Amino acid sequence: MGKRRPSHYAAVRSTGAPAPAPSPPRGGWRGVGYRRSARRRRQVRAAIFSAVGTAILAAAVVLAVVGHGSSAGFRTSPTNWSLPTLNGKATVTLASLKGRPTVVNFFASWCRVCAAELPVFAHDAVALRGRVNVIEVNALETGDGSAFAEQFHLARDVTALLKDVGGAQGDGLYQSLGGSGSLPMTAFYDAAGHLITTHIGGYDAATLAEQLRTLYGTSATP
Repeated sequence: MGKRRPSHYAAVRSTGAPAPAPSPPRGGWRGVGYRRSARRRRQVRAAIFSAVGTAILAAAVVLAVVGHGSSAGFRTSPTNWSLPTLNGKATVTLASLKGRPTVVNFFASWCRVCAAELPVFAHDAVALRGRVNVIEVNALETGDGSAFAEQFHLARDVTALLKDVGGAQGDGLYQSLGGSGSLPMTAFYDAAGHLITTHIGGYDAATLAEQLRTLYGTSATP
């Protein structure tokens, strides 16, 4: 004789009633779906924000490189610098200029005072050739530095025509020498490459001649 089943089982079988449905979770079935949907929306928003942030960072890096040039391979230490020429075809170092005093003048195409003093530096560079190095450095440039330099025949007259690199605005050397946004600025080195002094502001022929006599005992004017 087989084992007798519980009476309640027989009752369910005899009536054909379905098994009882599971109890809904707290908040009901609609609440579960809403919470899942909200979680998916948060995940999508987080993914979008992450992608946008990555794109903005990449664009900033590209703009920095395109606008100001890479500083890779160059140095902007005030006493051991190396910079590319403005046309990008060569590199000039402070070490290569040792043996003569060196004057480094910073300019930009937007600087009106620079436009006034560059003819003075170009003239003195020619008059002092072989005695004093005169270096022009395009820094903080927002326009066409090459075209601006051509107006004053800088590539022809000065010892070297260079481009500043690094920094926030193509001003790595300028910043390392104490520059803070104002142009023109001029740095004076002795024949051993030691920094003597810097000057912020423009020069006319008389004031530059006096500075050169004071620092180097020579000038382009009698």
